[in-house]
Amino acid sequence: MKSNHKDPSDKEQISQRRHLDLITALEEIESREKARLKVTTPREAAEELEKFLEEKGLLERQGIVLLISYGLSDESKEELDGLKLEKESQMQHLYGTYCVMKFRVYEYSMENNALTMRLSSLLSKNRSLKQRMKEEVSQDCILQDEWDNWDEAKVDEFFRKYVFMNRL
Repeated sequence: MKSNHKDPSDKEQISQRRHLDLITALEEIESREKARLKVTTPREAAEELEKFLEEKGLLERQGIVLLISYGLSDESKEELDGLKLEKESQMQHLYGTYCVMKFRVYEYSMENNALTMRLSSLLSKNRSLKQRMKEEVSQDCILQDEWDNWDEAKVDEFFRKYVFMNRL
């Protein structure tokens, strides 16, 4: 007669294999294209799920993905806490990256703003230098640039767009 009880060493091996299988499965999941799932559950199950995720300190969007990806059957509290810390670390890294990018965009915007404010004087200086070159050197070496034909209306358009932030 066979017994349903397993050796503790068998349980460890099964747990280790399951852990390795989860890691390979997650690597495959992360490399795949994402899909949107719509699941209908009884209200009680949804409330229980929300309560569980709240107790674990997981956001609903993250928590459901974690539950589906990692499963809960043999996972210990330490492993779940480790996963939570890993996700929090990833979120902090993403937030840090976002803040740096936001600051860079702000810097570039301010540089663009300053250049636009100086545009009229820079165009005037460029025109006077080209005129001086025409007088002192042959006209063959002077190239025609895109901004040579910009008038005050074009400069005002840039002012409205970049300095006053009026998007046309």
